[in-house]
Amino acid sequence: MDDPQNTSADTTKKATSKTPQQFAVQARGFNDADMATRLAVEVGQAVRVLGERFDLSGLDGVTLAVDYNQALLDLDRGYETNVKLTATNSHVVGVAMTPGVLRDGTLKSHIVVNAGHVFPLLDLDDTEGVAHAIHVLAHECGHVQVTNAFDRCFPNVLLRQKNGSMLENIQWQVIFAVWDEFAVTSISAGIGESQTEAYENTFIHDLAEADERSNRLLLNYQEHGSVDQILSEIYGCYGNLLKFAAYHLGNLDGLGIRWQDSERTDSTLKDHWFLPYFERLQTACLEIAKNYGEWENKDSFTLIADIIDDLVERAGLLIEIMGDGSLYVDIPYTPETDPLLCK
Repeated sequence: MDDPQNTSADTTKKATSKTPQQFAVQARGFNDADMATRLAVEVGQAVRVLGERFDLSGLDGVTLAVDYNQALLDLDRGYETNVKLTATNSHVVGVAMTPGVLRDGTLKSHIVVNAGHVFPLLDLDDTEGVAHAIHVLAHECGHVQVTNAFDRCFPNVLLRQKNGSMLENIQWQVIFAVWDEFAVTSISAGIGESQTEAYENTFIHDLAEADERSNRLLLNYQEHGSVDQILSEIYGCYGNLLKFAAYHLGNLDGLGIRWQDSERTDSTLKDHWFLPYFERLQTACLEIAKNYGEWENKDSFTLIADIIDDLVERAGLLIEIMGDGSLYVDIPYTPETDPLLCK
């Protein structure tokens, strides 16, 4: 079946649900039209129930896609952008995403899910599969709520305002990614399938590889020579590390568990160079969370920028803001990034 199937979620049930009165659930890429419709109905009902836990007033709709990667590319985002949505595909494989979209000038959030991860909702005897599907949906509903909370406090910023210089834009990309995942994993912790082990494994894996990945990028810089590119890449490298740490910290926070009580995390970080950054990240995210949804300014969010700036400096990028606002970036050789020593 080539044509997407649409269904409108039932608006007569769950009056306490904080979802729009109507929202579309689109199923695309299915060969079986009946299955597509049944799955769309089940997901719509699940989202309606999750609306009792999450504020989904900013929900634009849901897309269930067999062709997940293509669905991300095809999503109508309501504004012109050259940035293509792509699923994460590294040691982490993305199965759902909730990007912001503009509808009549209003920021909304659209959930896109790899349909394979919600199929178990059609077979309630598959308890593990159902738990997985529910958690996937809960996590994405969390993104709807967290995005909407920021937009209420700072209207016309997300998708509609540039944050000054190139450096500020890169910093805010990291801030949004890190804070969002801390907040979302905290509020969705304990719903459906447990993610505690997965988040811990992902963080520890990324931590083990971050420096080597950064050094490879700096070696490549010696060939391409683009300062803009290396800035984006190194901020991205350590921004991902902070993001995966935030997944882990947020989930533990939602479960009421201290990270020190997680034996593997505690032993990994003991005497590790990343420990003080990890502790600062937890402090920063909890500081932001204190005024959740009632922020009067963005000062607490910039605590995350301070951490990523220090990580980038540790990696070997010495950044100085000149009097005219331009950046001077010094990238001295180290034993790990000197092409003559690394042959």
